[in-house]
Amino acid sequence: MMDAVVGSCEETQEQLSDRLEGDLRGLRRLRVAAHLSRCDRCRAVMRSLSRTVEQVRLLAQADFFPPPGPSVTDDVVERIRRERR
Repeated sequence: MMDAVVGSCEETQEQLSDRLEGDLRGLRRLRVAAHLSRCDRCRAVMRSLSRTVEQVRLLAQADFFPPPGPSVTDDVVERIRRERR
């Protein structure tokens, strides 16, 4: 059984996102930090989560899509206008 200050793997892993975001305070923060200092498995999960969050943030900043050009709708409307003339 884990020490009351350290917490379990399950409890720690449930709070890793909050730790990454800086949202843990007080005893919860201490328990997670203490657990991570002693548990290789949870540190590995934390590193993986941290890398994943960083990659998602980079993707959100990336410009994957070219600026919009004429749409199919614009082309159809223009064609209709020309045919009405």
